[in-house]
Amino acid sequence: MPQSPVTRSAGEPHQCSIETRLRVLREVRWFADLEDEELIELNGRITSHAWAAGQYIHIEGDAADSLHVIAEGVAKVEKIAPDGTAHIVDIAVAGDLVGVLPQLGDPVYADSVVTLGVTCALRIDANRFSTILRRYPSVTLHVLDDVAGKLARTRHSVTVGTRPVPERLADVLLMLMSKVGRRDREGILIDLPLTRVDIAAMAGSTPESVSRTMSVWKAEGIVDSGRQWTRVLRPDIIRTIATGITRTA
Repeated sequence: MPQSPVTRSAGEPHQCSIETRLRVLREVRWFADLEDEELIELNGRITSHAWAAGQYIHIEGDAADSLHVIAEGVAKVEKIAPDGTAHIVDIAVAGDLVGVLPQLGDPVYADSVVTLGVTCALRIDANRFSTILRRYPSVTLHVLDDVAGKLARTRHSVTVGTRPVPERLADVLLMLMSKVGRRDREGILIDLPLTRVDIAAMAGSTPESVSRTMSVWKAEGIVDSGRQWTRVLRPDIIRTIATGITRTA
């Protein structure tokens, strides 16, 4: 697998307030069942770091040594295609877990995570993760659920490419709306620095197909777009398209 020539950044040590750290931990499904005292104890087992825009939290193909919980900021998750180009496959926001660990069956990172702006994250080292699993049984159960879900998503992904491009593109817009969308008077604004190539990669399509679909939707008043921004004017129609239900005039 081709590896990125860039250098991974360990991030600058960053001391989030304990209120921020506990708030972020509560937003992570793995830790949802922990009592306040347990969260405080867990907080003592992790560290926090900050990155400037454009830095790599981890790099695809490197040995997996930590998980990160995004506390503030936004990052893009990339995978290297066979031709050596990087394609965005997901967006990580506050509360999202990024990274893998040997304990979860992944000895190397399957993707790269790159910050889109100043980003702070909580770091869980591999050696401490084993202690966390032993100490908190509820966390172990959630982790097992997520591993099972990952296997199910892997099987499902085999059939995703057979869906029409509009449905896949609508799914991508719904994901971006839920994670980074800001509602205004006209609709829901997505103002991330994403290109049509990025969006096409997330939809498993080509930039040309995505551009044609977006042009049709723009003419129909469903979306509006400009340089590195998209506004969904009719979220209801995008949801309908994502379900595969045929629209009527």
